[in-house]
Amino acid sequence: SLPTFHRLTVEWVQGNGVPFNTTGFFARLTRNNVLVSTAFFDSFGVVRFNNIGTLTNVSYTLRTFNRNGVLFRTRFIPAGVQTFVIIG
Repeated sequence: SLPTFHRLTVEWVQGNGVPFNTTGFFARLTRNNVLVSTAFFDSFGVVRFNNIGTLTNVSYTLRTFNRNGVLFRTRFIPAGVQTFVIIG
């Protein structure tokens, strides 16, 4: 079947499933320590990487930052996905 999401989409939620307010936050995708994409979260915990089609065909390292560039989370996104959720 065809992907529902055509671009890699990440959502960042609290442990209870409620999205964080991510106003001003941004995320970076790297592969083999090379920056592939940077995108900004909306205020509802969602970031979409417009240059990463789905299903992804390679894995990525995802890093999330606040507006001041402080690193908050690092996660591994496997190949073969259209969405990814950061919990906590």
